Amino acid sequence: MQFIAGVLFILLSFSAQSQGLRIITIIEPPASYLDSHGQLTGFSVDVVKAIQASLNDKTKIEVMPEARAIHIARTEPNVLLFSFSRTDKRETEFYWINKLIEKTWSAYAMRSSSMHIETLDQLRLVNSIGVVRGDIREEWLTEQNFDNLHPSVNHQQNIRRLQSGRLDLIVYESQGIQHLLWEEGLQYDDIKTVYSLKTSEVYLLMSKPGTDPKLMQKWKAAAERFRLSGQQHFIAEKWQMILKQYHNINTQAVEGILKFE
Repeated sequence: MQFIAGVLFILLSFSAQSQGLRIITIIEPPASYLDSHGQLTGFSVDVVKAIQASLNDKTKIEVMPEARAIHIARTEPNVLLFSFSRTDKRETEFYWINKLIEKTWSAYAMRSSSMHIETLDQLRLVNSIGVVRGDIREEWLTEQNFDNLHPSVNHQQNIRRLQSGRLDLIVYESQGIQHLLWEEGLQYDDIKTVYSLKTSEVYLLMSKPGTDPKLMQKWKAAAERFRLSGQQHFIAEKWQMILKQYHNINTQAVEGILKFE
C-alpha cells in the first residue's frame, strides 16, 4: 500500500507540474485595464508582456474578477497573477516574483460630505462603506472586524452609489480613483479623501501548490534581469508621463516601481 501511495503521489506531482502556465490579471486601472478598443493595457501589463517576450513565452493573459483569480491561484499549479497586493495573510500562500506598484488605500466621500475620520474606530461607526465583493480591501476590512461593509460587483457601481447618497463612503485606492472618476465623467474635486487606511505593495506573483519550481525560478530570474537592466524603470517613466498628461495623476518612478502619491 505504501508503494502504491508513493507512486500515486509522484504521478500527481508530475501531472501538476506538467500543466501549462496560466497568466491571470484583473481590471485595476491604471495597472491593468481594457482600453477604448477592448485591448488589455496598463503599466503592469506592459511589464509582464516584456518579461514574457524575454522568455519567448506566448501564454495569453486572462482577465477575470479578483475573487475567482485568487481562488484559482490558491488551488491550481503554475498560475502567474498580477497586479495583486502583498498582505500578511497572503505572504506564505504565494511566490512573490516582482514588485510593481506602491499605492494607498483610502476612504472617499463626496465633496459635500461633512464627515471627518481620524481613526479606524471612527470608520467602524460609519453607516455604510462601499467595497467590491472579493476585493482585497473588503478582505482586509473584514479582518479588521468591520461589519458596515456594503459590497458591490465593481468599483463603478460603488462610485454611482456614493454619488446617489446610498453609501456614506467607498474604499478604493489612489492609483485607481482618478481613473474611475474620469470614466464616470466626474472630476477629482467631486470627492475627497476622509481617511487613509494603509500603503499597499502590488506584485507579480505565482501560485504555490504543485507549481513547478523550475518554472517559478525561471520567471523570478527573468523579472530580476528585467528590473536590473533598467527596462522596468523605462516603462514606469512612460506610464508616469501618460498618467500625468492624460489623467492628471501624479506618480513617481523609483527603480522601476510606480509609486502613487
